[in-house]
Amino acid sequence: MFDVLVVADDVLKCAKRIGLRLSPLQLMKLVYIIHGWHLALTGQPLIKQRIEAWKYGPVIPVLYHSTKVFGRDPIPSDRVADTSPRIPEVSSLVDSVVKQYGNFSGIALSNLTHQKGTPWSSVYRDGAQNIEIPNDLIRSHYEKLLNERRSAAATS
Repeated sequence: MFDVLVVADDVLKCAKRIGLRLSPLQLMKLVYIIHGWHLALTGQPLIKQRIEAWKYGPVIPVLYHSTKVFGRDPIPSDRVADTSPRIPEVSSLVDSVVKQYGNFSGIALSNLTHQKGTPWSSVYRDGAQNIEIPNDLIRSHYEKLLNERRSAAATS
């Protein structure tokens, strides 16, 4: 497992390399999606930190507090170090998710991650705070998505 800030840095490096600038909301949701796919593919969590169900979807509090200073603005490219190494074990997954979802707005990603039937919708309670979204629930959801994709690919 990795610290969420290390994974977020890897996402920002990938985005910078392909010419994307991400807002904190986009970064949050992309890290969550990468974590979900990692759980489905390996059965193991990608990040150490807990994920909580907040009003606008899943949130990793440590990442939220580290990036909230940027508000709705993109995180400046000069804040992304080009020289530090990427995470070899997950760089292809990060690249794949950023390429697939990186052009979605923060709101679109938020909507995607808190639709009916998602882990967020299973645990969120209006007005409640600090409700953890368990990794088992995230893994089950992304395993279902993975199986749906595999089934669709097999029939086409």
